[in-house]
Amino acid sequence: MNHITEISRLTFGSEPDDGRDLHPEQLFDGPYRRVLQIKMREGAVLKKHKAAEPITVLCLAGNGTFRAGPDLEDSCQLTEGTMITLEAEVEHEAVAESGLHLLVTKFKAA
Repeated sequence: MNHITEISRLTFGSEPDDGRDLHPEQLFDGPYRRVLQIKMREGAVLKKHKAAEPITVLCLAGNGTFRAGPDLEDSCQLTEGTMITLEAEVEHEAVAESGLHLLVTKFKAA
């Protein structure tokens, strides 16, 4: 039995390479968590939405702003190495001030 799942599609850099402003890519989908990388061009907005499960967001590269809450009243600056956590069903959005590269983990119920 192999206990390690290697995620080899993670590509570092802060700009999408396919011409779109926003490039989400699912890297892993298992029974307890899902891992995505999201690349955003400068000025791109990941529009207000909410996740059914708790999430973590790790900024791998770039700069941006993460906002959360019913009126997006809470905010956090995203810079390389910033990691935040958010409970399920909390509305949130991200704005790329420069190219932004995020690693998002969604934690599923057992």
